This record gives sequence, structure tokens and C-alpha cells, in this order.
Amino acid sequence: MTGSDPSNPLWSVPPAKFTLAAGQVHVWLVRADDAALCMACCENLLATAERERAARFKFEKDRRLYTVAHAALRSILAGYLNIAPGDLEFEIGQRGKPRLAPTFSKDSLEFNLSHSSEVALLAVTREREIGVDVEHIKEQFAFAEVAERYFTTREVSALRALPEALQRRAFYQCWTSKEAFLKAKGVGLSGELDEVEIVLAGEGRVQVKSTLPGWYLSELNPCAGYVGAVAWEGTDFDLNCYGWTGPAQGTRHSHS
Repeated sequence: MTGSDPSNPLWSVPPAKFTLAAGQVHVWLVRADDAALCMACCENLLATAERERAARFKFEKDRRLYTVAHAALRSILAGYLNIAPGDLEFEIGQRGKPRLAPTFSKDSLEFNLSHSSEVALLAVTREREIGVDVEHIKEQFAFAEVAERYFTTREVSALRALPEALQRRAFYQCWTSKEAFLKAKGVGLSGELDEVEIVLAGEGRVQVKSTLPGWYLSELNPCAGYVGAVAWEGTDFDLNCYGWTGPAQGTRHSHS
């Protein structure tokens, strides 16, 4: 299994040297279940604190996902900045949102990372807030109860009006869209949750649209069994989606 999903043409192989213009958004699909990944290479990219955190996970699957997702984060951001992954430094912003340390502020690079089960999504842009969310669709999850608690009355009504076969995926589409907005704004689940609406788009498709002026929302289809969304401040930018295939050989160990 490669980093990009051949059944979904949206995700393409990145160029050897990738650049990011001010009017672009890049989203990267990271597969922790990729058997071709070099786990030792991924672990070598992590900072000491990241390796210690990975070691604290009870289950190997969670440890692998964290390790691969954060190795991808370092590898990809370092590619944009043209530095070694081990030279990257991060900090927590005012609203609890991770960001690059001030040393890298001249590049105006903004990012957001989300992971679920065996998949991660990393969204990157410049000079504006961005948020991304991915969720594994759980067939046994009691989504209707969660919708009643967190969705608006109109959204719950729209969800109930859908054919039963579409309701579960529509719930996850709506949920990831809300989460992407909240992560972009750095407010978490305590923020407003009425910024999207569920629309039946015909041909058995459900679409989630943004109702928030000055922000743009794009649904993502990462791979089978997963739903995602990315939200950013501004207008309809040039969105490119790539599949990450693992760290380059010989990448430098992180000591921070």
C-alpha cells in the first residue's frame, strides 16, 4: 500500500521538490498502515519529547500512528522550509494550537495535523489560519446521540431527513467540517458549532457547506472508511492533495 490511494485520483504523488505559493493550500495524506514505511527512519525524525510521548501509548497501533504522523509533519514542513527535519522547532500558540517557533515566522507557514485510527492528514498554507480533521467511520458508533448534542436543530433535521444509508457518512462529513473550522480558529469544541450546513447534493451524495463569511471549506475523501475536511481563512484557493510515502533516506536525527 503506498502513501496515496490509487482508487482516489484526488491524491497525487508530490514533486521531488515542492513549493507553496501564498495562494495555495496543500493537504497531505499519511498512511500509518503502509507496510513499506521504514519505522526506524520515522522514529529517527522525532524529537526526544516526541519519542517519549510515543513510548507512553498503551497500544502499538496508537504508537505507530503518532510516530508516523509526527515524522510526516517534520519531513513535509522541512521540505517547504528547505532545512533538516531535526532543525524544526514548535510551540503552542495562544489558543493551544501548535505552530512553528518564531525562528521560522519569516516563511509565514501555517499548518494543522489530524489523525484517526491509521490515517493522518496534514494541511499547510501561508499567511492564514488553517484547520484539518480526519475521522475513521465507525460502523458501531451511536452517531445520532452525538448529533443531538452537538449539531444545530436544523442540522439534526437535515440528517434525519436523509436516507438511512447516507446518515452515518453525512454525520462524519458534518463533524469533520465543524472540527476543521474549530481547529483553524483554535477554539476547540467550546466554539460555535453552527458554521456548516448539510445539503443533499443529488445522486445519493451529501454535501456540507460553510455558512461562515470569510472562510472556505473543502471536504476530503482520504481513503476507504475515512472522511476528512479542511477549512481556511480566505477565499477559494488552489488546493493540492498529496500522498506521503515516507521519510527520505539519510534524513537527520532530531535532538531537540
